Amino acid sequence: MRIRANPVALSSYGINLEDLRTALIQASVNAAKATSTGRGRITRSTRTTNSSSSADYRSVVVAYRNNAPVMLTDVAEIVDDVENNKQAAWMDQTPAVILNIQRQPGANTISVVKAIKKLLPQLETNLPASVK
Repeated sequence: MRIRANPVALSSYGINLEDLRTALIQASVNAAKATSTGRGRITRSTRTTNSSSSADYRSVVVAYRNNAPVMLTDVAEIVDDVENNKQAAWMDQTPAVILNIQRQPGANTISVVKAIKKLLPQLETNLPASVK
């Protein structure tokens, strides 16, 4: 999901981007990460297979001002989006899907490759028919 902070709204409540980032991290039990990508944009992603939608974050309280909650929707636009929209891939001239796999420190590379090859058929069955 992508959160586009409104600097004017944040300022009017006396909230900075670090406060916003902290509130987003605290709103998740999945030990999520929130990273600033500049210009008031914060990207939030989780390290879990359960996907979160923008609707899940509309009720996040960023701060309290004048004994009232300041909701995330008061200071930012929340949209469903990919984690990284700055990457693209092609195979020849055909758009492709990137599958980035990183082995854990200390893991045996050969074992990781074998495990990936074993999982490929299962991954392929979950792809849309148009993806090969």
